[in-house]
Amino acid sequence: MRKTLFGGGCAVALVIVAASAATAQENKLIMTTLSPPQSPNSVFFNAWATKVNDAAKGAIAVDVRDGISLATFGNTYDRTQNDVVQIGWVQHGLVAGKFPLSEVAGLPFLDDDIGAGGAALWRLYKSGLLDAEYVESVPLWYGLLGLQALHWAKAPKSVDNLNGAKFRINGRVVGQLIEVIGGTPISMQSEDMYAALQRGTIDGIVSSWAAFEPYKLQEVTTYHYEIPFGTTPSMFMMSKKKYEALPAAGRAALNANTGEAMTRSFMAHIAAQADRARKPVSESASHQLIQASPAQVAAQQAKAKPIFDQWAKERAGGEKVLDEFKRLYAAAKTGS
Repeated sequence: MRKTLFGGGCAVALVIVAASAATAQENKLIMTTLSPPQSPNSVFFNAWATKVNDAAKGAIAVDVRDGISLATFGNTYDRTQNDVVQIGWVQHGLVAGKFPLSEVAGLPFLDDDIGAGGAALWRLYKSGLLDAEYVESVPLWYGLLGLQALHWAKAPKSVDNLNGAKFRINGRVVGQLIEVIGGTPISMQSEDMYAALQRGTIDGIVSSWAAFEPYKLQEVTTYHYEIPFGTTPSMFMMSKKKYEALPAAGRAALNANTGEAMTRSFMAHIAAQADRARKPVSESASHQLIQASPAQVAAQQAKAKPIFDQWAKERAGGEKVLDEFKRLYAAAKTGS
């Protein structure tokens, strides 16, 4: 009899242990950084994960995974929806058809302060105007990946007419703008830019300085034209199903370390990264850095106007979202 009771007690204990292990597994959130280990991005994201884990006190555990073994910018959204990873870094423009209105924050010539732009995008999301785009996902924070410029592998004949030059782009609107000024837009993943520039598959890229450090783009570019070609909206996000299944304490820990405050913190990180990358390039004899004159900016803005008009008209609610983003950006820039 004692043997039977002992065996039953073990079975109960094993069930409890198994249930606890299953619960712990369910509440472990694998976060893919898409960044090299020990890079500035990795350090930043690991510090954030530590804050969340400390606040959660075991309710959830964010498990940071660097690199692109689990996901890439091209498939992170699907990987979060399929529960391969639970927190992913997503560029809106790379998720076809999902976030047409959220892309407003990346339009060329619209803003020159990514901190205010990121805050405006978060406020736009909280306003409810973007609800239809987030039926299956929950943004934790937004990130505008720096103001974009034009960067060539070799010095061009002209910066105002691209003369058919092939440029890597990361969104439809920027691709349209490249076409308007005579270039050929090429889509490719961020991690493929280096090799494409090195081999001459493309002539240049539309990119922010923030991308130079993680992708070592200073090694394969020589000429840089700073003109406000917009930015790249992105977000760290979860699937809504996974987020809503978390224990209340876990959601509270996430909510306390996300939102507009985290968006602004990430924007400061991106700006610092861009400054670090730009400084040695601007001081290097092997690089040439040109800033667009007001007249050049005005000329390109005029060319871009039909693209803006088309963007607003082809999206349901596009004009309202564009106007509201401009208002929210102006308020965020003044600190209100």
